[in-house]
Amino acid sequence: MLEYVAVVLLTAMLLAAVVLAVPGTVTGALERAVCAALGLDDCDRSRRAADERYEPERCLRSRATEVAGGEVEVIVSVGEQVSFVTERFSDGRTQLTLVDSSRLEASLGLGGGVNLGKALRLGASLDVTGSVSLPNGSTWILGSPEEAQRLREDLRTRQKIDATRRISPLIGWGVDKIWGPDIPPPDITRQGVESSLGAEARTGAGLGNEDDDRPGKGSGRGIEGWDISPQLHAHGAVGVTAVLSRAENRRDGTVMTVYELGGTAQVGAHWVVDRVRPTVGRSGTMTVVQDTEGRVVSLLLAQTARTPDGPTVTTTHLKVDTDEKRRMVAEWLGLVADDQVIPLTWDSMAPTELAPDASPFERWVFEEGRTTRARYDYDNDVRDVSASLKVGVSLGLGGTWGGESLDIVEAEYLGAPRDGVRSYTEYGRCA
Repeated sequence: MLEYVAVVLLTAMLLAAVVLAVPGTVTGALERAVCAALGLDDCDRSRRAADERYEPERCLRSRATEVAGGEVEVIVSVGEQVSFVTERFSDGRTQLTLVDSSRLEASLGLGGGVNLGKALRLGASLDVTGSVSLPNGSTWILGSPEEAQRLREDLRTRQKIDATRRISPLIGWGVDKIWGPDIPPPDITRQGVESSLGAEARTGAGLGNEDDDRPGKGSGRGIEGWDISPQLHAHGAVGVTAVLSRAENRRDGTVMTVYELGGTAQVGAHWVVDRVRPTVGRSGTMTVVQDTEGRVVSLLLAQTARTPDGPTVTTTHLKVDTDEKRRMVAEWLGLVADDQVIPLTWDSMAPTELAPDASPFERWVFEEGRTTRARYDYDNDVRDVSASLKVGVSLGLGGTWGGESLDIVEAEYLGAPRDGVRSYTEYGRCA
């Protein structure tokens, strides 16, 4: 028994010396080897405890958006849209956001075609659309979905009263005095600018020498090998959206600057009966949070990848709590901070591995970043109705209403570093 205790003490002393001398990414294997050599029963428990230290504080469980808006088109399209966004988080918090957006859109179309009878038919068109919108938001942080529901109804009532006041100030004043709800000031206010540019191209072709079945005009079989395809259609579309917004949290005085860049691509083809329509959409978001003195206190990196099974969101959160970390962040951001958002559209930057030539910033992200990867079920019931007329210029009216929702399906987070690698583990408190 005394010999066993001596071995344990000696092993502990050696392990302590190694931990002090060797980087943390190497000591994981040593710890597991010693644990197994001593025949201890709680090796897995220690591993789980190490992983739990990297478990994120919270995650988004669901998001429900209600949309209503309208637009008027006279050469260019001008619209207003109001959205209610309700978000539920794993820590019990519920956020309600009222977004009021003004939008300006213009489009340009080009097209042409060639028709040489049945031997050759060609056509092509190109539509380019650009828009700028100003999404301003107010967010209330609440304790339950029920509180969010009550506040949402009060906000709707307030909107109706304000609309009545614009039509009849006297009646609106009276309605406000009797039925007007008291709306608390929002916890977070946001001002933003969103711009988008999209292009869609279509082409069609008919190539062949179809035989004429009229008497004396052919054999009825055509020329073998020449009739390639009686009908071929192809189309492609790309879109890019950029958002820059600034939000102020009135509870703690922090200011959030959000850089977002998104892109979509769609390619489709139709050969008589076969159809191919792959679609991909990705967006990257970087949020820089500063305190009341203008110092960076946290950094959030997120990527959303949209697939037919629903979107997958990968988020890495970093606390910036020392001057050394702030210097690393400032150096990484550079002079043009939004340049760092571009890589997020194809690389989630989840710190799963530590490269041998990793920079200090990359090593810090690997050793301290808290990363969540969550897949959501997505449902879209937003409907658009419009009517237009062209008499020299384009005239039109349109409306939008409905909603969309996200609901968590599965979630995982990156556990503790081990041998230069971090592996995903189940995030039970999220999903």
